[in-house]
Amino acid sequence: MSTNPYKVMIVDDEESIRKTLKSRLEREGHNVIVATSAEEAETLLSRERNISVVITDVRMPGKDGVTLLSEQKPLHPEKKFIIMTGHGEKSTAVTALKNGASDYLEKPFEMDEILHSLKRAQYEYDLERKQENQVQTLKERATRAEALAVQDTWVQPSSLAMKSVLDWLSVLKRESMKNDAPEPTVLVSGHTGTGKEGIAQLIHRQSRRGNGALVTVNCANFTTAQALESELFGHERGAFSGAASMKRGLVELADRGTLFLDEVSNMDTSVQAQVVRLLKDGVIRRVGGTEDIQVDVRVISATPVDLESIANEGTFRSDLASALAGVHIEMPELKQRREDIVLLAKTFAEKAFRARGKPFVGFTLDAETALETYDWPGNVRELQNVMDRTALCFEGTTAVEAHQIIGLRFRNPAPLRAISSSEVSVSFEVGPEGFTALKKRFSDEFERQFILRSLDRHGGNVSAASKEALVDRSNFLRLMRRHVIRSAQYRKAA
Repeated sequence: MSTNPYKVMIVDDEESIRKTLKSRLEREGHNVIVATSAEEAETLLSRERNISVVITDVRMPGKDGVTLLSEQKPLHPEKKFIIMTGHGEKSTAVTALKNGASDYLEKPFEMDEILHSLKRAQYEYDLERKQENQVQTLKERATRAEALAVQDTWVQPSSLAMKSVLDWLSVLKRESMKNDAPEPTVLVSGHTGTGKEGIAQLIHRQSRRGNGALVTVNCANFTTAQALESELFGHERGAFSGAASMKRGLVELADRGTLFLDEVSNMDTSVQAQVVRLLKDGVIRRVGGTEDIQVDVRVISATPVDLESIANEGTFRSDLASALAGVHIEMPELKQRREDIVLLAKTFAEKAFRARGKPFVGFTLDAETALETYDWPGNVRELQNVMDRTALCFEGTTAVEAHQIIGLRFRNPAPLRAISSSEVSVSFEVGPEGFTALKKRFSDEFERQFILRSLDRHGGNVSAASKEALVDRSNFLRLMRRHVIRSAQYRKAA
């Protein structure tokens, strides 16, 4: 039995030729399949993954070999075609070569001739495949580089919200390395710009499918259900107006890899049923097709809205919402992880400045404060864009000041309410620690006393206390955790 992973397909309506060629090629170590017509060859080409060379006769009932070549070569440009022509059909051979044939053989031919032609075609196929793999490797490196800045800041985040995300990534990575365990679907939710696609890339790369394809489909980019259905599942020739030839869908291209469905909440309900079948049975059917196609695909999806809510409204299938959320990861908004903002900004800035050949020294304290207090409605994506614009415009070798951060929209601060000495009373005697340490102690005690008295005034109501203090509620909670303050002790009995 041949161990060659690639297959050679022989297409000829004469049984004697098929048997003779198949027998000899198999003795030479080739993995051979046969087709009795061009139509059967088309079906095999759409199903079989590893056909490298097609050897086809020209004259056959129905479609001839040149038509098979001209229609299938654009769909399978990587495959090599060898044409067998009759004596005196030089013009046919020339047409075949123009249409992409690797070689032609004029009947009657010696077996050594076809072996030599096949060896050359297989060499070209292997060489091109190696080059494609090298290009794919470069693309993957570029993709990794794009996500590297964000990924680096996920290694040791300060915020509890991102630590929770990292915990899920660790669980998924560990479980994926168990070859006998099925990899769960993952639903990544969060506002626009929070890094959902970056998380999907990480999950894919850290899985056992990491060497396979990561195929991304943005469901919001399709104006009709038919367009999305055709893109995902492919279509057969003549399935609808404009379907001039068979087309493989992106789900097929993601076989043995990962399919990332971005903005999945925008998927039409008619397409959702087929995604449910894909997740349940691992099969799809092309538009206009009559046969099922088995695929091995892991699905990761992303949404800015709650799928359960829109399922309750009837605009999304509840069974699909459940199937997609094998693991549900919620990406926090940037303003919910303010502890990470400066680290993220520095990482983005270092990359942006380095790309422009400029030194990045860092940010001044005022700049860091401005970055931390801004609400970042565009989240991580906005922060990265701001750092890119800052690097473009910045000149000099000093730390970046607040007013030099290009694109940061400062809020007009509300007037501060006067705080009486009875509310905050802190006194320190100057000790040996010096000004900086003394200032930090004073600042820490000020924060603690301010939080304590604010909670006392509002009976432990964190929302009311943070609103009066003009501090974001999540940041107010962070300060409470820092000073080990619990709101429960201030709540008034009903």
